[in-house]
Amino acid sequence: MASDRLQRRIERLLDQIEQEADQQNWQVVFDLADEVIGLAPDNGDAQAFLAAAERRLSSTQSPKLEESGPSESPLATGSQPTSFASGRYEVKRFLGEGGKKKVYLAQDTLLDREVAFALIKTEGLDEVSRARITREAQAMGRLGSHPHIVTVSGNFGSDLFSWT
Repeated sequence: MASDRLQRRIERLLDQIEQEADQQNWQVVFDLADEVIGLAPDNGDAQAFLAAAERRLSSTQSPKLEESGPSESPLATGSQPTSFASGRYEVKRFLGEGGKKKVYLAQDTLLDREVAFALIKTEGLDEVSRARITREAQAMGRLGSHPHIVTVSGNFGSDLFSWT
């Protein structure tokens, strides 16, 4: 039987898993469920979420899951991008997708660090929505230099923004 502290951690992780499953972020669901199983191997909820995430991930063109952890090599599939911002950000793997963004784990080759790169989906947006996204990007760009903020740049007239 797990201690109260460990059980609370497992419950928090299971709550996170539910939220990520609602958003269909299957790689995150997989990773969190795997963490719960590491703490409580017989946890039926975590096993069910892990199996669901494996099914969803195997039905998409996401990179293959490895038991040893996430892949560190660039994506090999042609349908996923391999880099952003003229090669500055080299994609390591797809992390997840929500209603408005696709998120990738990428290597910032300039600063030699891992970053989460959120690609904004622009398909089907009207001009008002595009203008709002552009204003948000410009506002973020004016925040200045901070170790946890990446500079925003992009081609705001294109069909697919390539913001960093």
